[in-house]
Amino acid sequence: MNLPELLQVQDTDERNQLLRKALAPYTDLVDVTGYEHQLLVIGINLTIPRKDVDDVLDKALAKSLMSNSAHLQHCIDEVQWFHTHNVKYPDSRVKGQRIIFPKPAVTEGRLCSANLKQSLGWAHNSSQVNPAKFFAIRFIWQSRVMSLLDVVIDDLATWKIAFQSLGITKKQLSEIRETLLVYYSSSQIPPEVSDYSKQIRVPYQNDYCALTPVISHSVQSKIQNMAFSRKVKSSNIEHHHPASVGSLVAALGGNIRVLDYPPNVRQKTAESFSQCRKRSDKDVFDHSVIKDSRFLDALSLIAGDNSAPTLRQRRQLRVSAMRLIRKYLALWLSPMMEWRDSIEAGSHEHSATGTLEEQLLYLPIENLPDALSGLNARFHQALQYHRRGAHYAYHPEILFPIKQQLKWLLRYMAKQHDVIISPQTNCVYLYLQQLVVHDASLLSNPYVSGIPALTALGGLMHNYQRRLSALMECECSIQRSAWFIEQYHKQRIKKLPEPDQVRYKKKKSDVRRPSITDGKYGDLVMNLVLELQLPESVPIPELSLLQAAFPSHFASGTLHPPSLFEQTDWLSVYASPSELFTVLARLPRTGCWIYPDDKGVSSFDELAIRLANDNDLKPIGTGFIPLEEPSCRVGSVAPYHCYVEPCIGVVRCMNPINVRLSGSQHFYQSAFWHFDIANDAMLMKKATRDQ
Repeated sequence: MNLPELLQVQDTDERNQLLRKALAPYTDLVDVTGYEHQLLVIGINLTIPRKDVDDVLDKALAKSLMSNSAHLQHCIDEVQWFHTHNVKYPDSRVKGQRIIFPKPAVTEGRLCSANLKQSLGWAHNSSQVNPAKFFAIRFIWQSRVMSLLDVVIDDLATWKIAFQSLGITKKQLSEIRETLLVYYSSSQIPPEVSDYSKQIRVPYQNDYCALTPVISHSVQSKIQNMAFSRKVKSSNIEHHHPASVGSLVAALGGNIRVLDYPPNVRQKTAESFSQCRKRSDKDVFDHSVIKDSRFLDALSLIAGDNSAPTLRQRRQLRVSAMRLIRKYLALWLSPMMEWRDSIEAGSHEHSATGTLEEQLLYLPIENLPDALSGLNARFHQALQYHRRGAHYAYHPEILFPIKQQLKWLLRYMAKQHDVIISPQTNCVYLYLQQLVVHDASLLSNPYVSGIPALTALGGLMHNYQRRLSALMECECSIQRSAWFIEQYHKQRIKKLPEPDQVRYKKKKSDVRRPSITDGKYGDLVMNLVLELQLPESVPIPELSLLQAAFPSHFASGTLHPPSLFEQTDWLSVYASPSELFTVLARLPRTGCWIYPDDKGVSSFDELAIRLANDNDLKPIGTGFIPLEEPSCRVGSVAPYHCYVEPCIGVVRCMNPINVRLSGSQHFYQSAFWHFDIANDAMLMKKATRDQ
């Protein structure tokens, strides 16, 4: 929306509200070309409390504020606390520091401030939050994105006239410009690390480097804009003293939005499916799949409801739809597969209630395709019971494609053996089951909530490697890892911090709690596959040693193995990848594997589109982008220190049924992660088997 349209609103209160919102740092920029004078009037009137302004278009008030040298000086002085990255977020106790960095280099497949036009926020003394607004106002002028700080520094003639119309002389404007140039330099780096700034240690040049993540004002503003435009799913992080944290947080009243995409983990019952089926006469098919809108949209496309203009596009859409249908049909069949697995594992149940069920459960596995006709009929019968799906039941364009997909699934399951993968020399796989994490941080980084950060997985791998090497008294290496989330529970309560502040330092007094910093926390049950590389001639360690070396922390939460009443052999060692995969293939369908995504994202708009179109895709914190070269810095917990920016990547939640159907070779090539440290980034990346 353009500024002239907003100025036409007749109701003063409504106009004030619209103008304040239009110039807020989290909304789309407005075009002010030709209305420079009006923008300056609005901008200077925003620098005093809302209760003192009846109309933000009050020219008399604007002139009086411009002529008030003390007030104008406050606006100018706050420019020295403008930043590109907010060092006070989320802990406002950081004092006397600001950061201005040039844009980092673009990192392929990841998103950070490099993917956006640079913008400036403010964070300093909360009492000056209003005067700080003036020079930070951003807008579009003559097709360029600018701020009032830019127009003064660039010494633009049109804006000079606008300032003069409010009583600012040429000499005053020149002096203001010189002061702003001094306050705003190209780069500002804190000389020391605050005690309240987070530090993360990572390996660096045979030692360690401490990383301090600082949030980008540009990225945080963009996410707020996407959230309010309903382009992405989001949740709220509350700050109780917003003006102390920064201008963006203050503009939002302390309510910052973060991307919120939990993993595709369904509620798990206490019993196995076969036990539950025996008691409740539960069907051997997951009919909830048929209710999924994406599945029904794919059926619609196959049925001919396709408006793509070219033959090539129609073919591409059809191929994508058929892949989606196969995935959902596998999920529809998954309860039967789980029940059949329990029978093959030694269960002697004979409680199937129908001919089709008996065939699927008790036929020799090589004869499973014989049940195709009955299975195809059962699927279309299930479609008939759904309001929208009934239209596609026995549809002539759908009958053959569905039958072919079911035929493929039954034939695949009828294969007795997967591809045999040869083991590697001095390499074993550690399979850790039912690991319980309490109070894990679900904030992948300050932009994203849902799945814990991938860097937490990298930290666990490195910590385990260090502890294991110390116990074995030799250097071993954990090359890569795969991550399966079996259960996921998001906590709905806020954590109360422990008292750590004495009210009076020189006399007896009570101890106060620091202000609550909101977060996202949850409990997880997860499985891990770790690839352990041992030195030559070193035997495989005993299980007790491998268990003793395992860390007790993950994603800021407490990590421990399952109780002895549930499972005693929670850590297993496999030399054969194929043997391990036969175990992994039978994991419960309620959980999901966290797979790397091969494509990645190149822009925030692309991220929003892909998240809307693909339910298996989730945003996550994948690592850090350095903003400077590591150096020695006072207050660092390691020999080197570096300010870094968290980056956003995407992962794919893979259902165990689809992992099983994809086979072991695909799993070992696609499911693993490793922590890669290079000069341009410190990221969790996809690790293929030869790495």
